[in-house]
Amino acid sequence: MTSALFELLILSLPSIVWTRRLRRSGSSPADACDAAGLRWGSRSDYAAALLLVIPGTALGGLLLSLIPSHVLHGGSKNIVGAPHTPGDYLAIVSLALAEEMLFRGFLAGLLFRRLGFRAGNTLQALIFLAPHTLLLLVNTSLWPLLPLQLTAGWFLGWLRHRSGSVGPPCLAHALTNLMPALLFGL
Repeated sequence: MTSALFELLILSLPSIVWTRRLRRSGSSPADACDAAGLRWGSRSDYAAALLLVIPGTALGGLLLSLIPSHVLHGGSKNIVGAPHTPGDYLAIVSLALAEEMLFRGFLAGLLFRRLGFRAGNTLQALIFLAPHTLLLLVNTSLWPLLPLQLTAGWFLGWLRHRSGSVGPPCLAHALTNLMPALLFGL
């Protein structure tokens, strides 16, 4: 849990530094926070986030079924570490929040402003995919997770653009990461 909170802090720093830089260059506090998605979304944005969890969980379940069971449940080398304590579940949520702060808060906010939605969202989704490709170093049988990461990155970026906030993508990401543990024991 401590490492998850540390990751949340570290991955939030680009958004914090960016908002401070915008403030120093003359942006209002509200505009600086909006640029990084640091505002509340509307109820309909959170409803959209909840609706995204359904296909995200279904796609995740389908793609997880393509991974050999011995890879997912490899005894002491359990790749997808099943949560067992409340701290484990909090770590899953914290890591989702950390990724959203970096990829949808800072990166998507910056890319949307510079490239527009279509190009900016596609680029941030590809950048979101990049660190997830490291899963292939653990075991190449984990490849089905990569299309899921790319798709999730794109739809979370869409939700960030729609809402102007990292709140709804955080909700969707956290719930989608929790669902395999809750539904499939992963």
